[in-house]
Amino acid sequence: MKKRPIYLYVLLTLSAILSSFTFIGTFFGSEKITNTSSYKGLSETVVKQIVKVTEKSLVFLHNGPHKLLTILSILLLIAAVVFIVKKNILYANFAYIAYVLLGIIGTIYNYVGGMPLNYLYQDQTMRATAISSTRILTIIYFAFIILFLVIVFFKMKRQQQDLAKKELQ
Repeated sequence: MKKRPIYLYVLLTLSAILSSFTFIGTFFGSEKITNTSSYKGLSETVVKQIVKVTEKSLVFLHNGPHKLLTILSILLLIAAVVFIVKKNILYANFAYIAYVLLGIIGTIYNYVGGMPLNYLYQDQTMRATAISSTRILTIIYFAFIILFLVIVFFKMKRQQQDLAKKELQ
């Protein structure tokens, strides 16, 4: 009996959840902040800065390249699912690897394109916090990307070793 690629099911499910949130935010999210009630207790100047930076960030997340990356990532996930359904695990792995590599491109794009927005904060503390947060989130994204790639490559290597053993018998 052939083993099921449970690792790929889990990774595809997690990636599909992430991509669906990205898709909804990119294509259906608003570029304007209308409710600032959650900023109670902050000065009007700080609230204006937060709103300005957030709205510019939302405009950045709704631009053409970001939409293209989102669509391509969803297409690669769909391709991986189709290959799993067709029981072509090797191509499903390749499609998922392509998805993860596209995720690296997207993360770099978001970092390079989004980092200048942090400098719109006039308050030094807010700027430093925003820059640190951007860097930390980018590192976390890369850690997950590397983890996912290691899992897929390890499983692909094991599958190739199992095939080689089977052929020798």
